[in-house]
Amino acid sequence: MQKPKISRNHIYIVVALVMALLAALVAVNYVQTTVAERTQDNRRMIDVAVPLADMPQGAIVQPGDLAVRSMPAEFAPADAVTPDNHAEYEGRMLRAAVRGGAPLSASALIPLNEHFSSLIPQGKVAYTLSVDENNSISGMIVPGDLIDILFVKDKSDGQTAAPANARAGTRVMPLLQQVRVLATGTRIGERIAREGQPEGDAQGFSSVTLELDQVQAKSLVIASQVGALRVLLRDAKDRSPGPVQGLTEREWLRSLGVLDGGNDAEGSGRRASASRIEFIIGGRG
Repeated sequence: MQKPKISRNHIYIVVALVMALLAALVAVNYVQTTVAERTQDNRRMIDVAVPLADMPQGAIVQPGDLAVRSMPAEFAPADAVTPDNHAEYEGRMLRAAVRGGAPLSASALIPLNEHFSSLIPQGKVAYTLSVDENNSISGMIVPGDLIDILFVKDKSDGQTAAPANARAGTRVMPLLQQVRVLATGTRIGERIAREGQPEGDAQGFSSVTLELDQVQAKSLVIASQVGALRVLLRDAKDRSPGPVQGLTEREWLRSLGVLDGGNDAEGSGRRASASRIEFIIGGRG
């Protein structure tokens, strides 16, 4: 039986396929090696200093606030704070809020001997408001908090020795909402002890400095001259609108059922006048 002959063309085709496969393998290996080398070079890792948690604008950077994190050098700021130089920047103030884990840049930290005005956004002003124990929320307001301000007007102002029960009534009106606190007293940074409680020097201030626009500042100047102000502390993340309507003393008493339409002073006065008119009408013809 005669064996089938293998065509030379078939041999050439097989050899060509084998060589092409080898060439493809060599090319793929070369590309993979080159990409890996270049990727490794471009993603060179460096150690940077990052905040352990979110920090608000005006916070003072303390040693316990920072941690070390490795990240690609291409993503780190050119002037990033590092474990080698972080001591130079501790005790400085944040120019803007930063997120926990984000690298700190040296340009974002202000030495405390620089101007406080650098914290005020463009178009805003700083306004210092005197506060007492109540309006400072017992000293628990800190820089970065948001507050609402109520305007309280006593309608009996200007009367001489008016007894409390003879007052025409007090009116409370919302004045400003979502106002950011820049400083409490001379404290412009938020320093919280490790156990989560304010440090001993955090309390005992008699003024708060607020971030306002020009219109808000003018309103606050006038309101502080003609009435009293009441500060309300809200959650730092709460952006909900507050009430737009005010409340009078008489409306409040009426809502409690203490007064009704016929028991308040105004209603009694109207009825007394009506009675006097009825008795006066008539007479001798």
